[in-house]
Amino acid sequence: MAKEALDAVKEAEDKAREIMAEALKRSREIRGEAENQAEKKFKEILLEATKEGDLIKEKAKAEGEEIAQPILDKGKLEASRLESLESKDLGDAVKIIIERIVKANGDR
Repeated sequence: MAKEALDAVKEAEDKAREIMAEALKRSREIRGEAENQAEKKFKEILLEATKEGDLIKEKAKAEGEEIAQPILDKGKLEASRLESLESKDLGDAVKIIIERIVKANGDR
């Protein structure tokens, strides 16, 4: 009877070791699956954030161009106007500037 009891205890211990080994194996599998899912979710979030960032940049660029366009147009118009001045107009402007400089320095 004692031998049977010892055999039953040994069998229970072996069974407990098997259960523990299986539980450890399963916990590693679950952890691996969780890490894979977390990595996948991280990549999805990162991709979405990158797309959203690109949209924000494009919107800001479009808004900047919209603000800049009237300024550029005005500058081009002014440059065109200045380019179309005749040498007579420029000569008169130069004379006026020289007169002011000379008067300011006291030389006549």
